Amino acid sequence: MKKSLLATTALAALGAVAVAGSASAAEKIQVTVGGYMQQWFGFADSSKNVNRNNTGFDQKTDSEIHFKGVTTLDNGIKVGIHVELEGQTESGGAADQIDEQYLFVDGSFGRFLMGSENSASYLMHYSIPSHGATLDSGDITDWIAGGDFTGARTNGRGIDNDSEKLTYFTPRFSGFQLGVSYVPAQNQDLDGPQNTNDGVRDDGFSVAANFNQSFGDFKLLASAGYQHFGEDDAVAGSDLESYQFGLRLGFAGFTLAGTYGEEDRANAAQVFTDTQETYGLGLSYAAGPMGVSFAYIGSDRDRATDAHQDAFELGAKYALGPGVDLKGSVYYLEREAAGVDRAKGFAVVGGLDLSF
Repeated sequence: MKKSLLATTALAALGAVAVAGSASAAEKIQVTVGGYMQQWFGFADSSKNVNRNNTGFDQKTDSEIHFKGVTTLDNGIKVGIHVELEGQTESGGAADQIDEQYLFVDGSFGRFLMGSENSASYLMHYSIPSHGATLDSGDITDWIAGGDFTGARTNGRGIDNDSEKLTYFTPRFSGFQLGVSYVPAQNQDLDGPQNTNDGVRDDGFSVAANFNQSFGDFKLLASAGYQHFGEDDAVAGSDLESYQFGLRLGFAGFTLAGTYGEEDRANAAQVFTDTQETYGLGLSYAAGPMGVSFAYIGSDRDRATDAHQDAFELGAKYALGPGVDLKGSVYYLEREAAGVDRAKGFAVVGGLDLSF
């Protein structure tokens, strides 16, 4: 049903594009360059960690070059491309030189995506805002070892991250928007004929909805999403699923946010291992070039022994100029398993976040 509906929508969108005709005054797609670069320097100290000692200074980076282009057809429909080139592929960095790549078709019918991109439930999720180096993304474990909680997050970024898929978003009506994704195979850049017995989960899907509306000085944002990561004849274990919920309330520069995510985790063979629940609260304030935020993320994971993690971030930023933000974060993390402390630590991180 979901696959048929998405396929019908895709054909309708492509049919609408064809109506533009062969004789057209539209210009050929011109590609522009954009992206971002983040360079961080910080100090971390773990008072207790059975996995490794990660006390000391460190420098980390995250950067991408984005190639973007769009043209408007004579019938008003927009067609474009988006390709992201990773800034680093060394050990510990991105494993793939190209991150996301997709084409899009925009019109009165909504937005249609085809290619390597995150799912609808991830893209439509409202998480906790941060004016620092972020918390609700698992990035804290880049500085303080998180052990079983590496990747503790509420956005549902699972094994279908950036795998090839079809996604459709409805137009926004009175603040509401719906989205759906179909994922033929979970592995990214998986060329060749489809194989339902190759150990790769197939026929995954995602459905999501969000609400974004202002009422005078008051702003309300809410989101809900579900992902099913597919099945395969050669994959043992139960189905893999995730749920995401987010809520933001904004007024006079302040934003109060709450978020929740439940995700079935898997090993390298995509076999179910356990379920992880992650939840968070955050408060931020922004005025002019300045912003401050405080966020908390808690996570529980059911394994052979139950484990729990608490993470906190105090973040701040100052806009030095267009696309140039000076940012900093103070992190604290503690983790326990079976009632025994496994890690406690803090980190102080600062850097520049550049967008272009």
